[in-house]
Amino acid sequence: MVGVVVFAFHLSVRPVLTGSMRPAYGPGALLITKPVPVRDLHKGMIVLFVPPGEHAEFAHRITSVGGTSSAPVITTKGDANEAPDPWHAQLTSTSVPEVVTTVPWFGRFMVGIRGPIQLMLIVLGGLAVGSSGVRWILSPREAARPLPSVPSDRFANAYQ
Repeated sequence: MVGVVVFAFHLSVRPVLTGSMRPAYGPGALLITKPVPVRDLHKGMIVLFVPPGEHAEFAHRITSVGGTSSAPVITTKGDANEAPDPWHAQLTSTSVPEVVTTVPWFGRFMVGIRGPIQLMLIVLGGLAVGSSGVRWILSPREAARPLPSVPSDRFANAYQ
């Protein structure tokens, strides 16, 4: 069910690895994100992005938005950090993931199942969905029942 909601609403999930955004969320939480157009970014939003010179995504709060609407430059800060982040990140994609909610502690599970276990769960989930769909498509259907007939003389007097 969770997978259907995530897919239907174009949501993504990512685990939190550091405490830079406490108290909003801490290590081990699971972030649920949705893509937002970069032209809609504004101060106060929590977005995921790869800062200049880094290789991993950060989820920090936007403190300012500059540049153009198609290629904004954002400054950010982790809620638990005393100082703003040292970079000015120029976003070159058309959308970025915005954090819409968090699930405490579930990110630890996500990190724990990485690798072969994660692949196995994805394959088993796909097989379950696929086999359910095939069973539903091939299941026998009830034949359509004809509508009861009404004698034509029953309504003849109503329109005279």
